[in-house]
Amino acid sequence: MLIQIVIGILFFIGVYILISDEQKWLRLTTFGYFILLTIIFAAGYMNQLNSLQDPELGDLSALRDWVYLFGYLYSVPLMVVSAYIWIPYPKKYKTLRSRVLMISFIIFIIMTAGHFLNLFFRLLFLGIA
Repeated sequence: MLIQIVIGILFFIGVYILISDEQKWLRLTTFGYFILLTIIFAAGYMNQLNSLQDPELGDLSALRDWVYLFGYLYSVPLMVVSAYIWIPYPKKYKTLRSRVLMISFIIFIIMTAGHFLNLFFRLLFLGIA
């Protein structure tokens, strides 16, 4: 459980670095969302773990569904905030083709990183179960 707490703290530090130079409403909304989501997830995750008596294959489905849902609730908003922050940067390119290529590349990087974050979240809280 300690590694999960350390990685959670690193996640919040990463989100802070991502949005530290942004507008106040974006910082407050993003931090409020992730803090509220973390509180709900931690309470529900501990409740799900405590309700497992003999962890058989059928008993893990509720925990797996809980972790999968919150994996998406963490990764998708982070991808949206990242896109909101990074999409305006290619405006300095002169041609439309170079702008479209840079925006496509940025979206590809954001989507790939978001899906790896989701996979990492699942592995962190479920292991190989």
